[in-house]
Amino acid sequence: MSNVFISFRHSDGRQYKEHLSKLFDLNRDTIDFSEDVDRSNMSDDTIRLHLYKKLRRSSVTIVLLTPLAVNHKKNRRGEYDDWMYDEIRYSLEDREGNRTNGLVAVYTPEAANLLVKFQPSRPVIVNNVDNLFRRNMMNVKPEYKKNPNPGTFDRDYDSYCSLIEWNEFINYIGKHIEIASKKRDEIYKYVINKRL
Repeated sequence: MSNVFISFRHSDGRQYKEHLSKLFDLNRDTIDFSEDVDRSNMSDDTIRLHLYKKLRRSSVTIVLLTPLAVNHKKNRRGEYDDWMYDEIRYSLEDREGNRTNGLVAVYTPEAANLLVKFQPSRPVIVNNVDNLFRRNMMNVKPEYKKNPNPGTFDRDYDSYCSLIEWNEFINYIGKHIEIASKKRDEIYKYVINKRL
């Protein structure tokens, strides 16, 4: 049984989040503990405590990457002011009553060109984006690297956060959540970046 939390941008990700929630409702092996309410009118501390409770009950965080969610938002001082950033950060924290969650980033068709470059007969290139999920890719410790080729990484196991295309994820949800759960249990194999 896996308990998931979906981090998404309300402005352009709600329909994708709702679709995932319906799929999880049909799957008895997965329980969705995601946030359904826009709490932007509450204080940061209130939201943080609420999210801690939700995340404590989950084991895998799914980062839903729509075009507006690819890069984190910043305030005028250049500081991160983005609840998706905080949800990912809180998911990666190891605190009393909560272990670090497994992490899967799922990108929608509209966000594909912002994240990846496909080249015929060559590995996919992942763009550098200003998002905490990206800092947790290709972060396996050298002694645990599954793909032996320098500069080439196994998508499933050489990154703590796997980057998966939307259609593939919804067709193989159980597989991707299981892989994220396994990496959570073997977190010692990765250099986890908890902040940008």
